[in-house]
Amino acid sequence: MLPVLYTFFTNDDEEAPTAEMPPTAPTPGTRPAGTAPAVALGLALWLLLPLGGFAQTTPTAPLTPPVPTGPLTLEQALQTGLSQNLSVQAAALWVQQQRALTRTGYDIPRTVLDYQRGQISGGLIDQSFNVIQQTALPGVYAAQRRLLESQALTAEQRGRVQRRELSQNIRSSYYQLLLSYRRAALLRRQDSLYRRAARAARIRYQVGETNRLEQVSAEARSQELQNRLATTLVDISVQQQQLALLLGAGVGRIDTLASVVALLGAADTTALSADSNPTLGLLRQEAAQSQLQTRVEQLRRLPDVRVGYFNQSINKERGFQVAQAGISVPLLGGAQKNRVAAARIGEQVAENQLTYATTQLAGQAQQLRQQLRRARASLDYYEQAALPQARLILSTAEKSFRAGDIDYVTYVVNTEPAWQIQQAYLEQVSRYNEFVIALQALNGAD
Repeated sequence: MLPVLYTFFTNDDEEAPTAEMPPTAPTPGTRPAGTAPAVALGLALWLLLPLGGFAQTTPTAPLTPPVPTGPLTLEQALQTGLSQNLSVQAAALWVQQQRALTRTGYDIPRTVLDYQRGQISGGLIDQSFNVIQQTALPGVYAAQRRLLESQALTAEQRGRVQRRELSQNIRSSYYQLLLSYRRAALLRRQDSLYRRAARAARIRYQVGETNRLEQVSAEARSQELQNRLATTLVDISVQQQQLALLLGAGVGRIDTLASVVALLGAADTTALSADSNPTLGLLRQEAAQSQLQTRVEQLRRLPDVRVGYFNQSINKERGFQVAQAGISVPLLGGAQKNRVAAARIGEQVAENQLTYATTQLAGQAQQLRQQLRRARASLDYYEQAALPQARLILSTAEKSFRAGDIDYVTYVVNTEPAWQIQQAYLEQVSRYNEFVIALQALNGAD
């Protein structure tokens, strides 16, 4: 009588403990044990072999960038946001979850163990033991594994999309905050000049060199500038809070000496591709995943393999053994056939979405390049012509007012265009930055 090894398989990747029954002394009249049980158990073990070949991985915590000691630069803001933003961390955990699920591709059904004791085949007390294992063909599990790996890649692509959106929002928020600081500095400079002019107008009124209207106008202009400056300072506070929310960390001082004009790299103007654009990369990966889904549904129409082993005593005579082998075939295959048809439709949907997105984003990139060229030309006009003229107007009017050549009203009228030019320049910079950041979101780096 051969010793019988009872193996209890679970759904986990780890192997369950085994128990071996002691050999039983041969009984006269017992049937000799054949090789069929060993063949059946060997076939079952062969089908279950893929279960033990995958090692577990431990999720790694995201790296935390060093805390900046000086003013926060844009590069430091991007590093901080991409590592500490909670939404990005959640996306990274989701990727780890999908990677862990790839080990469930070889999910063998549970082994059925049946034991009976009683009057099975006569008046005497007998017992029987039955082991049955049903499993799909190895190709089905391999296809399921590839599908789960593709789903993990899809999760990674979704994480890329989220990181790119976060980078775009951080850049936009940083430059908006930087421009608000420049607007506040411009208002302070304008308020300082008008305050000096108001004091001069008040002195002139006191000595009788001018009328009351000039003094009142100077004070009203100064109060208006103070109100605009207070509003701008509130905007700065709100924008700091928005940037802190994106970074997932507090924001102190930013580098106000940095250029307010966003930098456009060579990679930002390259042709649009799925490798550079995360949205196209995601849609391409979803199209590949839909093909694998169709393959899995097709393979699931194949029959399952069924093996078993039966050991029974008859009238207390032990050793009656039977090996079982067969296949499990669905009598009605219409449901799985419809699943295959639905998966093929899903392939077409994914391909159409990829084609449409490629055309749409390519057109959007072309429009952004045209708008960017026009905005750059406008910036060149301001930097090369308008701003120098504005500085000349301010210096000339200041000298003339101090010398008493012009009164306060004339001073305000002549300097107002210069301030409007500088404010318009900052607005043009804001539009230019929006185009640059949008183009970087299409085909630039994080």
